[in-house]
Amino acid sequence: RSVLAPPRALSLAGLIAVALVAYWPSTAALSGFWEHQYLGGHGPLVAAISLWLIVRARRELARSAAQPSAWGFAGLILCSVASVIFWRASIEELQMLLLPLILFFAVLAALGGGSARILAFPIAYLYFAEPPWHLLTAPLQALTLQAVRVLAPLVGMPARVAGNLVHLPGGVTFEVTPLCSGVNFLVVGLAVAALIGELERAPLRRRAALLGSMAVLAVVGNWARVLIIMGLGYAAGMHQVLVTRGHVLFGWILFSLMMFAFAWFASRPHTPADDRTVPAIPNASLNEPVQGLVAAVALLLAAPILARAVPAAVGGALAPLALRLPDAPAGWRGPLSASVGRWKPEFVGAHSEWHAVYQDASGANVEVLAIGYPSQGEDRELVNEGNSLLGSGDFSALAAGTVTRGELPHIEVVASDGKERPFVLWSVYDIGGRKFVTPLFSQLWYGVRSLGGAPYSVLFAYRTECEPSCEAARARLERFMRSVGNGIVVSNAEETAVPSDRRVT
Repeated sequence: RSVLAPPRALSLAGLIAVALVAYWPSTAALSGFWEHQYLGGHGPLVAAISLWLIVRARRELARSAAQPSAWGFAGLILCSVASVIFWRASIEELQMLLLPLILFFAVLAALGGGSARILAFPIAYLYFAEPPWHLLTAPLQALTLQAVRVLAPLVGMPARVAGNLVHLPGGVTFEVTPLCSGVNFLVVGLAVAALIGELERAPLRRRAALLGSMAVLAVVGNWARVLIIMGLGYAAGMHQVLVTRGHVLFGWILFSLMMFAFAWFASRPHTPADDRTVPAIPNASLNEPVQGLVAAVALLLAAPILARAVPAAVGGALAPLALRLPDAPAGWRGPLSASVGRWKPEFVGAHSEWHAVYQDASGANVEVLAIGYPSQGEDRELVNEGNSLLGSGDFSALAAGTVTRGELPHIEVVASDGKERPFVLWSVYDIGGRKFVTPLFSQLWYGVRSLGGAPYSVLFAYRTECEPSCEAARARLERFMRSVGNGIVVSNAEETAVPSDRRVT
């Protein structure tokens, strides 16, 4: 057989189409990542190669016996539920990571281990177009700086490295930014090396050698690019096109030449893999596992549908959030209305915001801030890169960590604007009554809880100035939490239950 049997082709195309549509939040997130030229611009090409590899394997797929797999169904259930949790938690990176696994387990469940083994590499190849590779940006950026520190003097450039800046004589200064890390060159190079190994049907040792040598070539090639650009700026002035705006394009041209040379050299000693055909299974087109296919499609659709239907049926219309601020005990005054000051946190989406002040016997203030969402969604969440507890003003963090003083741990930030005395800021995430100091865990818990109805989400923050010291401020916050803070209660209640002078929407 030279082509894929029609039922098998329809089965495979249908599974892929259903998965991409059913898990559209993941598909859309991945597509959006690919639109970012620097981060994922190579994504469409990787996807096209993955699809070509699937088409290329049509003869093997046509010859493979189709038998539904219980392991496939188990994996599909786990990945589907996890994907829905990550979607409800608005953790796009984990959603994208699960999409290839969902495709693989759908194939394994419906068509069996033979087809899944054949398609394992084409599906896994999609991971070269996923975001987690950019976790390597900071380490590669630091490695590039160290390479410049060592290599620049050897090629006649007496460089002095300070932080991310490289200072050369004559007042010439370069900044080694994340764009200089070369992470994109590394990812694309590894994708090419992995493709060469697959086309050769190379053994594991040969594939590892290809990947390792390409990794070295990509990293060293990026160092060469940075040194060449610095050399041009140092010798010919900082007005060269390659120095001012063409350094990224120059890097891709240089890397492409090295990549083609690598592919030519790596493939020279090796003959093409023998693509001998094997007689087709008689009546293979009549042996498609219809029941397994229907079950796999049903599982692909079940989790996304239930994730939308169940919370709507259980939760109904969400009531606005209400916050109860307790009256001050002995030794404290409040709650007092908070004046609009320079501390203006910023949070995305429609949310509720409460701001009040308590004052201790010495006259020192503890500001209370609560940011609340009745339910979270896209661009309406506590953990978002657009949120800032310090705001967009002049405040900057001097130190950050987790502190455990009192009954619960808190996230601690010591911040200042450089003009007034610094302040200590404690904060904690409250997801439906459960407290978290790790943003990722708070979002994961929200994703789990939201399967049965959306819980409220509130960020509590407590701020006091370092008067007379930051340690005294910490002691003041600890006293406040023990005597007042534990009495602050939030709930999904009627908004009229909250006094208007303590509520801002």
